[in-house]
Amino acid sequence: MLHAFFSPATARILVVVFGLLLLLAAPLFFVGGPDWVSSQLLKNLWNFGHVVFYALLLIVLQWFIPLAHWRHWLGVTLLALLLGGLVEVVQHFVGRHASWSDIFNNLVGVWLGLFWGQHPTAANVVRVRFGRWLSFLLITPALWLVVDAAWAEVTLRRAFPLLNSFESRAEVRQLGVNPERVDAQFTTGIVSQGEHSLQMDLATGGYAGIRLRVCYGDWSGYDYLAFDLFNPDEETLKLVLRLSDVVHDRGSHSYHDRFNQSLMLQPGWNHLRFAITDIAQSPKQRTMQLDAVCNLGIFASGLTRVRRVYLDNIRLENTTGLE
Repeated sequence: MLHAFFSPATARILVVVFGLLLLLAAPLFFVGGPDWVSSQLLKNLWNFGHVVFYALLLIVLQWFIPLAHWRHWLGVTLLALLLGGLVEVVQHFVGRHASWSDIFNNLVGVWLGLFWGQHPTAANVVRVRFGRWLSFLLITPALWLVVDAAWAEVTLRRAFPLLNSFESRAEVRQLGVNPERVDAQFTTGIVSQGEHSLQMDLATGGYAGIRLRVCYGDWSGYDYLAFDLFNPDEETLKLVLRLSDVVHDRGSHSYHDRFNQSLMLQPGWNHLRFAITDIAQSPKQRTMQLDAVCNLGIFASGLTRVRRVYLDNIRLENTTGLE
């Protein structure tokens, strides 16, 4: 395929460049990569890298070994499945998680490079064209995940200093819950801003709460973190707010290395505000990295009965905006 679009000299240079990229990228199957703190965009891009790697591999391979017969295609497909499965098994023993989606992306990448990386002949033109369109169709889900995550990332960064108002799909995707401990759903019944809030039914015993990803801007230019909680009961409800940056989340997870604050909710709306300076100074041995505050959690502990609470309009504010 390179011959069809480039001169022989340019095609050779591209093959060398692709080969070097493959050598540099190969170790990334076993080291590095996104962790639980990383954005969904980075995770989806990393997964899409499987497609790119194997597509380039087949383009380079076909420069040296033409794969024009259907038996070659079957052999390459089986080899891709075998190698992909072997890589996933090895990853299990080096601290990485095995994934069926990675094996699928490997296979799609192989077919992309296989069918788009060769020039059809009169004998196989129909099959090659079918393979091209099939591989293009199969790449769509992985590509869509990247595009969708990029859209969400841009949306959330543009909304900053609004951290979450539970109005858009991008905001909803920030939410992390354990469904066995919290029944969380979006509602229009009780809101402090916009049309939706987050209704949470917190389970008894242990910890029950939610976690929000909030890594979408620098908090150092603001004076307060603010949000609204509605307690529908006649008795008070004790919750805990916790905030952490990437240093904490990729470190020891020490209680004394993050911001922790008890919240005593009165019946009705509670409009809460916390000074950014207090948040910055909350770790005992350092200053919180305000341009990388990543996780906001609100939870209860040891409830004797299921309690319901509504959360809305999480934002950063400046003193001048309150006057």
